[in-house]
Amino acid sequence: AGNSSGATSFNATVDNTAPTATSSATANGTGTNGLPEAGDKITLVTSQQLDPNSILSGWGGASTPIVVRISNAGGAADDFVTFWNSTNTAQLPLGSIDMGRAGYVNTGAAITFGASGTASTLVQATTTMTITLGTPSATAIRVTATTKLTWTSSTTPTDLAGNAASGNAVTAATAVRQF
Repeated sequence: AGNSSGATSFNATVDNTAPTATSSATANGTGTNGLPEAGDKITLVTSQQLDPNSILSGWGGASTPIVVRISNAGGAADDFVTFWNSTNTAQLPLGSIDMGRAGYVNTGAAITFGASGTASTLVQATTTMTITLGTPSATAIRVTATTKLTWTSSTTPTDLAGNAASGNAVTAATAVRQF
């Protein structure tokens, strides 16, 4: 049949490393420093690119509408940030951010950004996800103190090789005024 035998060699890389959260930060847009408002940004960085479809079904990483919530658990608990789908009915598996103090919203309350009016947006560029706050449901409270964010990631997202995220917490090295 004319077949010939011979060895063919090739290289393969096996990725068994779980992606981890490496940093988070906030940035003031064009408004008041220390006051969460439309146009402000939250940045989440991971050690490896996450599969966008493992965060939001059908998402490819381009800008997509979401809802951001800043909530106060009551008492002396810190305010925290969570991320929700565009209909504000299901929390996205991005974990939560502890703001390092209470005071951005009233005790026991929450403010949504992008549930009505201009949506908040989520966009991914390799290992960085940037969230831009949309229209707030109420006016947040300005905080002038500096704090360190702690992002506790989720174990649900996977990297491009299918490894589940570690779900680790990462605290900022430096205290800064948030938003």
